[in-house]
Amino acid sequence: MTLQFFRIWRILPIFLACVAWSSAAADLETIYEWKYIDYVWESDAEKEAAVANETYDYTNIVVVDVQSLPDDRVIVTTPRYKNNPATLSVISSQSADNGPLLQPYPSWSWNNADDCSGFTSVNRVYLDQCNRLWLVDSGKIGNEQVCSAKIFGFDPSTDEMLYNMTIPDNISHNPTNTSQGRLELQVVETTGDNCENTWLYISDLEGYGLLISNLTATWRLQDKIFEPDYSDASATNFTSCDESVDMYLGPSGLLIFPPGFVEDGNYLIFKPMSKIKSYTVNVDELHNSWNGSELSFYLSTYTPPSQEPAKTYTKEGLLFANFISANAIGCWHLEHPLADANVAELTQDDERLQFVFSLKMKHFTNGTQELWVMSNRLQKFILGTVDFTDVNIRIMTVEPYAYVEGTVCEPESYEVVDTIFEKNYTLYEQSACLYTPS
Repeated sequence: MTLQFFRIWRILPIFLACVAWSSAAADLETIYEWKYIDYVWESDAEKEAAVANETYDYTNIVVVDVQSLPDDRVIVTTPRYKNNPATLSVISSQSADNGPLLQPYPSWSWNNADDCSGFTSVNRVYLDQCNRLWLVDSGKIGNEQVCSAKIFGFDPSTDEMLYNMTIPDNISHNPTNTSQGRLELQVVETTGDNCENTWLYISDLEGYGLLISNLTATWRLQDKIFEPDYSDASATNFTSCDESVDMYLGPSGLLIFPPGFVEDGNYLIFKPMSKIKSYTVNVDELHNSWNGSELSFYLSTYTPPSQEPAKTYTKEGLLFANFISANAIGCWHLEHPLADANVAELTQDDERLQFVFSLKMKHFTNGTQELWVMSNRLQKFILGTVDFTDVNIRIMTVEPYAYVEGTVCEPESYEVVDTIFEKNYTLYEQSACLYTPS
């Protein structure tokens, strides 16, 4: 069965040769892998009923995001592009022939698709510096808006809910086409030792907008800068190994510069998933965009080899991204201008890195860090070509600084630059793009 993730996918078959994998100084270690997804069921009867009523069909379930928690539990998301038993789970200690079994988080009852007080569909999650787990529930099953979109915050040390905020329906979709809209959490920004100030940046993948929430108010920015690049087939055509799909998706892979690199403030890096070059904007301007003030957007002069659905970075400014068409992981250190000479390819692997869709940095209490990589062969789920006797979903880890040893990404001494221009970004447009519902 072909899994219809978004109404805007269009399938295009192509054929490319696959090559053997190569690696950097340190290699990715696979810590979890699945042929397909199954759960720790409350009883055999519950599973049999879910199979009978087609709530559980493993051919429809794909992992989209991963997040390691402070207690070493691992969260994964399985959005309800079609209905499935749970959209948010932890990886349990139990395994079967398919791989580790998932335990719905924080419970089965929270994942009841018929109850809008719980989770409907979650694409991505984010753990902030105060160890709060954030998620945005799109409220959609397939293309149907069955519940209002919501913001949730949890304390993973107790699994207790800290925040539950409904996103107004009039800003949760495209202003001119209300059928276009699917909200996804991208990044959480905090200031203060105790996260006194918090901002959530939420993309509308299908409605091509950016929502910002300061936990008191939520507002929407709408501008062509958040739209796919319809004129560039290399931006909308996603190819992994010998299969290809066209996707027309909005902002994804958002990051905020860590402090200490640009004198005139911190910047948010963003681009639509279906666009090649990235943009940046000062976060202080975004904080104040609720009042309709003008934003200055800057465009990168660097052209990456393909789309980059996932990005992450260390607290010292070492950035990692995936290159879809190359089945590869690359790096750039923020101490350098963003340019070809300062970007390195670390691992190319047609087996393990088919469609990397999540990159996360785990921060340990002793100050060390660990890069987490999740690949899901998404193109096969969309095309209906998944071989469920093969491993299709993997989570891998590596120590980030050992990973870049001997490359241009290895840290050096550097000076703080005055402006974003010195990172090879040029002024693209100045726009007041606050959307005000009528």
